[in-house]
Amino acid sequence: MEEYFRTALSKELAIAPPERDHEHLSSTSRLLEKQREVNETEALLVNQKEEFKLKMQSLKLRREKLNEKEHELRESLVNFEKYINELDSKRMRALKRAQDERDLAALKQKEVEKLHEDVAELTRKREELAARNAQYAKHSTYLEKTVEIADEFQEIQELVDRYTTLDMNKNSLLEIQNQREEQLEAVRKKREEFLREKNNQNLTLNNRIGDLQHELERAEIASRRAENKWSSIQTTAAERTLQIGNIILAVRNLHQMVARQQKPDKEERIVGAENPIKRVRQQLDKVSAFIHDFTEIINEMNLSSPTQPKSN
Repeated sequence: MEEYFRTALSKELAIAPPERDHEHLSSTSRLLEKQREVNETEALLVNQKEEFKLKMQSLKLRREKLNEKEHELRESLVNFEKYINELDSKRMRALKRAQDERDLAALKQKEVEKLHEDVAELTRKREELAARNAQYAKHSTYLEKTVEIADEFQEIQELVDRYTTLDMNKNSLLEIQNQREEQLEAVRKKREEFLREKNNQNLTLNNRIGDLQHELERAEIASRRAENKWSSIQTTAAERTLQIGNIILAVRNLHQMVARQQKPDKEERIVGAENPIKRVRQQLDKVSAFIHDFTEIINEMNLSSPTQPKSN
């Protein structure tokens, strides 16, 4: 609102009359002129306020009327939507009712067609029964004559009952015969299955016997191979034993050659007598030590001997 008054005052001041020449006016006149301008400005401001107040009231009334119209329009819109929904519901109910009536009419039509078919079938059966009755009329005449001739039967129903009884007995005997044949067939199948199982068992046992015979042959072959291998091992062991004997004899000879150069150790001879293998090892160690010592002595002698000059 303050901005509005400031704008209005600026417009009034923009159209105010041009300033007078203050140079020729006295200070009192200038003060009165200023006072008059201030009064005019205040009057103009008051008028603008009143005019603005009237405009605001008018706008408020218009806004209220617009709000009322908007509310009325919303209520009208709500009522219209309700009316449209009711019309749509009525239309859907009418469509559903029409569809139900069409479905019912189609069902009734099918029932009518079924009834026509039943009537036609019953008519056909009636005609068929009438034709059969006409066909069997001669049999009825024949039965009447049979009863008149036969002393055993007094009425046709007795003859029919006797025939029915005999037919039932025949059917019962046929059923018993079928049962006996089925039982005989079952026994025959069991016998065939038993024979087939026994044949399979015999074949299995024969195959097993053949497999065992093959295994026995393979075992005999393996046994012969093992015997040959054992003989070869024994031969090799004898050769190895001979070689070891020769080695022991050679070691003993070497040890005796070394022992001639040294004094024998009584304690070592006793240990060697108790353990031959240890004795041979000790002898080898002694020979090796003697050779090592003898080699060092020779090397020392070669180093200590003066080198002779070569002739030209």
